[in-house]
Amino acid sequence: MIRRAAAGPWLVALLTVLFTLASFLTPLPGQHIGVLAADRLVGVQAQSFTLTDQYNRPRTIAFPTTKPLVLMLGDRGGSEQIEPWVRELYQRYGDSIEIQGIAILRGVPSPIRPIIRSQLRSRAPKSVLLDWGGSVADMYHCQSDVCNMIVIDRQGRISTIVRGGVSAERSRLVCQVLDQIR
Repeated sequence: MIRRAAAGPWLVALLTVLFTLASFLTPLPGQHIGVLAADRLVGVQAQSFTLTDQYNRPRTIAFPTTKPLVLMLGDRGGSEQIEPWVRELYQRYGDSIEIQGIAILRGVPSPIRPIIRSQLRSRAPKSVLLDWGGSVADMYHCQSDVCNMIVIDRQGRISTIVRGGVSAERSRLVCQVLDQIR
């Protein structure tokens, strides 16, 4: 005879596990398409950091700021997606937001770095921060081969993270967040 166990402790344990798993699959307020559900950075205070740009000038990103900040991080593969985003955001917001590009250059050998700086000086007159060690990329859980866009409000809270190239849906979501925090 098969005996059925009472729907007591094991059912409660099972439901607890299911609800815990569901919380990782449910987006937090402010999370959007292009954000991994497990990426719990939205709503978190952004950390300050200092990197140098292609002109070897140090730049510190710290909070609070006078404008919302959009960080655009990309490795070589993701760098192609950054320029269309910058063009679209500047067209819509002009100087009411700050956009900062960050090149993820993890693994570039020291002897090659001056060549990379030189190439960036000729291609990008605006300051591009250079993340040689990948510490900032790691801080924001950046993905390879895509633009990783982090929108941060004036107080330094991460408002949204979007990964990938410009699309109508991603653009609408980023602009919706920027409109709220400007």
